[in-house]
Amino acid sequence: MTIYALDLGQVQQTIRDTLAERVLPAIDSGDARSELLSVIEMLDSLAARLAWDPGPLAATASRTADLGAALGQPARTATPPTESGELSALREHRASIAAALSSAYANGIDPAIVGAVAEFTTADIQAEISPGLRRGLPD
Repeated sequence: MTIYALDLGQVQQTIRDTLAERVLPAIDSGDARSELLSVIEMLDSLAARLAWDPGPLAATASRTADLGAALGQPARTATPPTESGELSALREHRASIAAALSSAYANGIDPAIVGAVAEFTTADIQAEISPGLRRGLPD
């Protein structure tokens, strides 16, 4: 449901490992190898500096809270997550919403819930899908 389900450090490490273990061995050109080694070194130096952009993260937390409220869930927190440890709370909130939706859909569909989910999903897709892939989506 969200990019924030990913562990940012693990994403960076996977990119770095792929470049170092799969791409680098296949490159024959000395210049290209040197450039790729520079990229890998840069990724290594960025590892401790990676963080989610607080603006979009706060917007995601707000959309999640709004959907939770539409489902009758109590507010989780007034403070949007800013640190990676707080992302677990966002992930747990999303999991509780998924469980509530499963129950709501199993017991008949309330049009208000359908509308809230549609609004949430539209905003979430617009926020989470890369700009290059959005061209095919309706406005």
